[in-house]
Amino acid sequence: MQGLVCKYCGGNQFDKTEKGYTCTYCHAVYELEPVAEKSKRSLNKTRAARIALIAVPVLILSGAFLVGYAHKDELLTQNLLTEELNGSSNSDYSNEQLNNPEQNVRIAELSLNQADLDQAAASVKEYGGENTKKLKKRVKDAQAKHDSLKQNRLKVAPKADMLIENPDTDFGVVTYYREAGLFLAYGPDFTQYSVSDILRIWGQPDKIVTDADQIKENMLLKQDEKGNPLNYEAKVLQDQWVHGQLTWREVRAFLAINQDSASGSYSKEFVYERQGKPNVYFTDGHVGYTTPILRYLSFTRQPEKYPRTGLGKYPDDFPENYGSDGFYHEK
Repeated sequence: MQGLVCKYCGGNQFDKTEKGYTCTYCHAVYELEPVAEKSKRSLNKTRAARIALIAVPVLILSGAFLVGYAHKDELLTQNLLTEELNGSSNSDYSNEQLNNPEQNVRIAELSLNQADLDQAAASVKEYGGENTKKLKKRVKDAQAKHDSLKQNRLKVAPKADMLIENPDTDFGVVTYYREAGLFLAYGPDFTQYSVSDILRIWGQPDKIVTDADQIKENMLLKQDEKGNPLNYEAKVLQDQWVHGQLTWREVRAFLAINQDSASGSYSKEFVYERQGKPNVYFTDGHVGYTTPILRYLSFTRQPEKYPRTGLGKYPDDFPENYGSDGFYHEK
């Protein structure tokens, strides 16, 4: 194919596929027509979920996307990852899952989730080509970072009135990625906390809601015709974005997870809005979702590594005040 240069390796030779073109050198996939959003991989359902997204223009782009999920235990230690990089079987993955090693490695670097690291290693082994050595090094570095952060994962909250992400769930960083038919979002899990735990940590709520329809209504993100957030869940996310507390990628992740969570089944909601604390939504007596307010929640984060990748077309799909570090900046 003439007139196209691969943005990943700089190559100018491409092979025609049913959906578009594939770089001959690094196997990056370029699709000519948009395709339906679909799951790239099986993800731990405690950190990623089936998502139907959102319309809060101040905060995000309008749209509707889906991502499937299924439980997948962490399978590989550092030693097993080395075996994967050096020649173990890739039979657990489809060709479609492996044929874009650069994308797989980026996702692994962003999420630091073991399932993503395993897939990146398999993708590099199968399709790394002349970039195999560099890509292997990136996967190895990401694996080392995963191992270090997981080993130092908090077991006790840093403050008495904070929640920590469940240390018994698969490890991963809060992140979001959407590109060429692929969509995923990771968020923290707080299911280890019961109703009595929340009452002990945050005290009596302003009110308790038990009507399922009202709970869903309270959780949904709402805005007026000008895009100004109207309810607590939307206002909290906008406020933390505008005040530089959350990166745009983190905001996108929480927006997606909120919208997915709103389709869930909740038996009880503790409303803490007057106290400025997170609202808490319960399933079977344990936390199913909580308003993501950083003051009260502790979860794994890392600085923005790819400020324009996996977040849409720049600058059309980005907020006006988006900075190269991923945070809001006044113009």
